[in-house]
Amino acid sequence: MKSAILSEVFAEICETQTHFDALLSQVHPLQRAKVAIYLGAFLRRPLTLANHFKISLAENPEEFWQLSFIKLKKNPGIHALLNKIWESGGDYPNQGSEIDFPTTRVNEWKEDWGEEITQKMCVFLSQDPLTTIRLHRRAREDEEKLKMTFAEAADFPKFRLGNYSILARVFKGFAQVQKIDLFQEGWYEIQDEGSQVMSIYALESEQMKSSLSALPSVGPKKDMVFFSKNTLQNIVPRTVIDACSGAGGKALAMADLMRGQGRVFAYDIYEKKIQNLRKRSERSQDRNVQGVLMKASDEARAEQLKEFQGSADRVLIDSPCGGHGVLRRNPDSKWNRKPFATQTEPKMEMQELQRKVVMDYAPLTKIGGEMIYGVCTFSKKETLDQVEWIQKNLPNFELKSKGFIGPYDTDGFFMAAFERKK
Repeated sequence: MKSAILSEVFAEICETQTHFDALLSQVHPLQRAKVAIYLGAFLRRPLTLANHFKISLAENPEEFWQLSFIKLKKNPGIHALLNKIWESGGDYPNQGSEIDFPTTRVNEWKEDWGEEITQKMCVFLSQDPLTTIRLHRRAREDEEKLKMTFAEAADFPKFRLGNYSILARVFKGFAQVQKIDLFQEGWYEIQDEGSQVMSIYALESEQMKSSLSALPSVGPKKDMVFFSKNTLQNIVPRTVIDACSGAGGKALAMADLMRGQGRVFAYDIYEKKIQNLRKRSERSQDRNVQGVLMKASDEARAEQLKEFQGSADRVLIDSPCGGHGVLRRNPDSKWNRKPFATQTEPKMEMQELQRKVVMDYAPLTKIGGEMIYGVCTFSKKETLDQVEWIQKNLPNFELKSKGFIGPYDTDGFFMAAFERKK
């Protein structure tokens, strides 16, 4: 294998602006692990690694973050650095700092949360991500078989229990868990611990609220009450709507948490994501989750939703957002400065889009049920400010709890639960 593969994949990111993880899936399996580790390290810590190897990428950090994709693709320093990273065999810093993030984003975090939290966030978000799986109940009931299978896999890393989710098992670094037969048999799914917490919170917000922090979490939460196995067994089957389901990670988790009972309706506007959800659902063998392709136009979608008004015990609005909380997993998005766009909302501001999604889906919550607003970001205007807006504009919804999880030891999320009173 040659180091040129890093330059080739990086050039493809610049040329197509396709996400790193999507391009990674197209890399030959024998090269995939090295590309994931080495190119991922550069994307997460570009200037820290450049300083370490004494290579210049730009006059200063601000200038570097202003480079267009065309200039990034042609930057000779980047390609020299990628070669050095490959040759180093992993002997380089495993965490970065403020210089590894766009200056405007760092300034926004400082304004929202202050200097100290921002510095710690930059350290955590520049580290390589952990590989985390969510155990399906079949695996939870026979974990000895799971342990034996992993132990027998050649060169497979050991795992530990999750810090936040009772469902989580965590591997350090990049682990090809999809190669194991038990994955194909639906014993587990790849799902970050923060995402798992949101799935449990959507069903049992009162039980999970102690997991959340008032500010972005940059250290272990000592007073957290761990979600117990007994509580897990007592989750009540409900009718749940996952309003922005994507490929359905949280929808599948909720279907499993309800032990295949109740109903989970996973809504999304992208057909490929709904198809992916259906494939994953087949693998999990849970038949209580259903993918629903939403109409493209506002009028058609409103008509589609009308018959479900007041029908759901829980409505999870895992809203589109800035994605700051998943920068470890999607480090290439630090360079993506394009306006947010979907097939239906080509130029809508993020806050405006989030509020529109809330207004579209909140009416589906039944009286006495809960609406959960969630985002994988730390931006104050997309989190705490949106909670204030919901309280002001949806007076029949009462705030029950809110807070952050991560970026300490997990992806970062914000979530808030509102009970519908009338």
